Amino acid sequence: MSGAADGAAAAPPPALLAGRRGVVLGVSRRNALGWHVAARARALGAEVAVTHRPARAAAAAEAAAAAGAVLALPLDAGDETSVAAAFARLDETWGRLDFLVHAIVHVPADLLARPLSQVTRAEWDLVLGTSAHSLVAACRHAAPLLARSDAARVVALTSSGGRRALPRYHLAGIAKAALESAVRYLALELGPAGVLCNAVSASLVPTEGALGAVGDAAAAATLAHLARRAPTRRATGAQDVADAVAWLCSPFARNISGGILTIDGGFETLYL
Repeated sequence: MSGAADGAAAAPPPALLAGRRGVVLGVSRRNALGWHVAARARALGAEVAVTHRPARAAAAAEAAAAAGAVLALPLDAGDETSVAAAFARLDETWGRLDFLVHAIVHVPADLLARPLSQVTRAEWDLVLGTSAHSLVAACRHAAPLLARSDAARVVALTSSGGRRALPRYHLAGIAKAALESAVRYLALELGPAGVLCNAVSASLVPTEGALGAVGDAAAAATLAHLARRAPTRRATGAQDVADAVAWLCSPFARNISGGILTIDGGFETLYL
């Protein structure tokens, strides 16, 4: 048997996303999960567009080019006009969308270092609005484009912090829980139109954003623990997540909606 424990990414069929067109929301830099998803989708044959925070245009342009994206569009998740403009551009360019991947998250610097009880109402609204409501707004503006696809898919990136209390993750975890709930309700709403809506939840992946949130020492300890305790005996990598998202975005993922696919080597199934 070939060893799955070596952590090498499997090679899905090159045509998995051939002819598909999709957008990954929230790709402002490399070494972010959204960037890995966009690059993998492109490698599997899709035409890919990405969106980024307007303030990060220069870094986002480099990241988009490295991923092979055909478009890099500014999108301010807190501005309805900005969201509408991004999807209007996609409509003008392609006329349809086959998949939409939500990878938007925003937590102000140092907020997670403070106790949850010290978070202000304004900070709460900012984080949940940017990280969770943005999926609802995106689906509203994407609906006419998704309706023109023969296999429309929506996938949101979440994390184990949406269901477990993790150190230094409090408001980010609450936002992920809200995002997961939104996925279920959007699946109910969009299902009759043929749009499948799911989420992929990953254990800690050492991206720049994750390391900044939990700190290098805590991240290293967490990854080592996952490698010791997960049934697969390895921590999760970005390519594990990207491949799972690619499959859910493909026409081969059929009649699956409202679900959360967990990528953690089986760690969540353990009692101790």
